[in-house]
Amino acid sequence: MGRYRAIKQYRPADRAGQPLDLFSGQATRTPVILELLKSPWVVRGSQLKGGPLGSGKRREELVEVDWDGSKRAPAAFVWNGTRYRVDALVQTWSVERAWWDPRARMSRRCFRVLARGGLYDLAFDRREGRWLLVGVVD
Repeated sequence: MGRYRAIKQYRPADRAGQPLDLFSGQATRTPVILELLKSPWVVRGSQLKGGPLGSGKRREELVEVDWDGSKRAPAAFVWNGTRYRVDALVQTWSVERAWWDPRARMSRRCFRVLARGGLYDLAFDRREGRWLLVGVVD
């Protein structure tokens, strides 16, 4: 049946009102999420602006990150007192801005990770030597 076996095997629940779990586990969830990320309508969480009530997904909060040196990527991070284990590294990129202006200069290495069913954009601020959560796409 191919990569989307979990979707193609979907059957409605026998009893009305019962929650439906389309995916039996991480192994069936991850390929679908990675495929969705290729869609042009999915943007980085750090690019989403907040609404009038501040409900946006853009953030800039300090987080504690466990670094996996062998993979050269975050292994886990702590945000709001909760530890999130990184299930998959989805994307990496660098941000270099205003190198000529010491006040506006930015130098970050960013990592989009899949953890607990959501996508999180983590950034290591090279100038300050600290980790930030810069976006959430859930």
